[in-house]
Amino acid sequence: MKLRYSFFITIIITSFVVICFHIDKVKNQEIVNENTYFLIKKNDSQKNIIIKLNSKKINISYFNWRIISLYHQEKFLPKAGEYLIPHGSSIFQIQNIFQDGKTVTRSFTLIEGSSAKDLKIKLLSNKYLSGEIPVLIEGVYKPNTYHFKFGYPRIKLLKRMKMAQDINLNTVWKNRPKNFILKNKNELLILASIIQKEAKSFEDSKLVASVFINRLRKKMKLQSDVTLAYGLNINGKYITKNMLKSPHPFNTYFFNGLPPKPISYPGDNALNALKNFTDTNYLYFVADGKGGHRFSETYNLHKQNIKL
Repeated sequence: MKLRYSFFITIIITSFVVICFHIDKVKNQEIVNENTYFLIKKNDSQKNIIIKLNSKKINISYFNWRIISLYHQEKFLPKAGEYLIPHGSSIFQIQNIFQDGKTVTRSFTLIEGSSAKDLKIKLLSNKYLSGEIPVLIEGVYKPNTYHFKFGYPRIKLLKRMKMAQDINLNTVWKNRPKNFILKNKNELLILASIIQKEAKSFEDSKLVASVFINRLRKKMKLQSDVTLAYGLNINGKYITKNMLKSPHPFNTYFFNGLPPKPISYPGDNALNALKNFTDTNYLYFVADGKGGHRFSETYNLHKQNIKL
């Protein structure tokens, strides 16, 4: 009888040791073959999470998942969100990632000089954002990189972008030069959007700004290719002489003053160029083929610059 009892106890202890060894092995076994992005939705059950993990070639049984979940100091409750599961992770490490809620941060960049058309395409093609977008307004969103979590509403992102541009616009307007030719912040935004399309560097932007300011003061037409190209939705290289005679509202060869609205989203350089524009007598500029421009005070010098 004692022999049978001892044998029974031995079997129980051996089984317990084997189970503990198995659990310890499962807990620390590397099961992720490559860095894997993984999304947990708000109402996902743990069974559903396992099914989705298996579909990502991270093979876990429900039994092992539930056993390992008991090893956490606090009750295991995975949080919704998008995660990056690193290569070489174990079940226990995966569960820690889901419980800590350290979700992936994504980024969205609005490039300086982009148009509302460009922005719409970029917003709608970003699969990590959610929701519809309103009618986009040119100029009012600040070019920058914005960070967000999976499922972030597009309309909220746009509000952040507009707020950032408003702050920038208000700062520049508040510190504008005395006797500024522009009447309001909208005109400031329109001219900055033109400078953004014309110039690349800050120094060049300040000189381009001086040309447009001088032309506005003298009531000369701005004669900017980029405004007409925007209005006709064409590449500025393909503007013809007939187009220059067109009574299109964005044709600054035909109409005096600024076009009716911005033509791009201007960045810091373009806006600050109007706050700090270089005081010159320049009335003309032409591209120098190196990313900058050649400037002149007279049309005769301008024609010479074109030939260089």
